Amino acid sequence: MMVFATVNKGTFIYLQSLGKALASTVISMIREVVFGVGLALLLPILFGLDGVLYSMPVSDALSFVIAAFVIRQTMRELSE
Repeated sequence: MMVFATVNKGTFIYLQSLGKALASTVISMIREVVFGVGLALLLPILFGLDGVLYSMPVSDALSFVIAAFVIRQTMRELSE
């Protein structure tokens, strides 16, 4: 999931450079707080100790989907 994690970090930086600090902050908080903490609490219930190990890679994958959607929308705005 390292590729997804680097794309996520690049998305945060890219959005900040465009002056879209709110979108950047929202994506960052979704990854760290909603998915990171939420999955760290939920996955161990379902998968035991392995769930803790899988929580951050799953968080990276889910935040990648959101970041890709936001980047797609941003690129559409910039092309107009």
